[in-house]
Amino acid sequence: MSFLAGLSKYLNVLSDYLAMWGIPGLFIIALLDSAFVPLAGGPDVVILILAASMKQPASMFFWIALTATAGSTIGNMVLYGIGRKGGEKALARFNPERVARMERSMRKYGAWAILGSVLAPPPFPTKLVVLAAGVLGIGKAGFAVAVFVGRLIRYTLFAWLAAQFGEKAKEIIKEHSWEAGCVLAGAILLFLAIHLWRERSRRQHAAAQLP
Repeated sequence: MSFLAGLSKYLNVLSDYLAMWGIPGLFIIALLDSAFVPLAGGPDVVILILAASMKQPASMFFWIALTATAGSTIGNMVLYGIGRKGGEKALARFNPERVARMERSMRKYGAWAILGSVLAPPPFPTKLVVLAAGVLGIGKAGFAVAVFVGRLIRYTLFAWLAAQFGEKAKEIIKEHSWEAGCVLAGAILLFLAIHLWRERSRRQHAAAQLP
């Protein structure tokens, strides 16, 4: 057995073991998965399982989502820190054109690019965006808020669907992930357009006040 195959098997066993811990295990899975330790299924699958199996799903699904959000935010902050300290070497392993596009988006949109990346479904390279944010020195507070808000929206939706539809939620998400992604992307673009319009209006107003 190769080293990578053995590591993958170990990580799968670790993921299954942590999932048996329930909500505390979900927190650790979300943290590790976001901090560049890929676990089978990641927090998405565990959220669906936990929310679908809760005896009081109406009152618990949000706490499940909040737990996963907290773990993922901390994990992304770890990856962001790696980017700040030596992310150039890590980014060198990725496609240069893709990295260049990420960096252009980051410089132009900042925290909005982060928000969109943590909302996007796989196989979107969220970890690449997080590393790039660290390398470019995106503000830590804005980064953390963007990750937290994006993950909370994503995980709350997953947990709510599981609480409402049980085991069918996974198929619903799989069948409609593209449509949901487009709706979320549209919402982000709308907020971004409003933000840019306000910034432009503010600059024009400030310029008009100059003698």
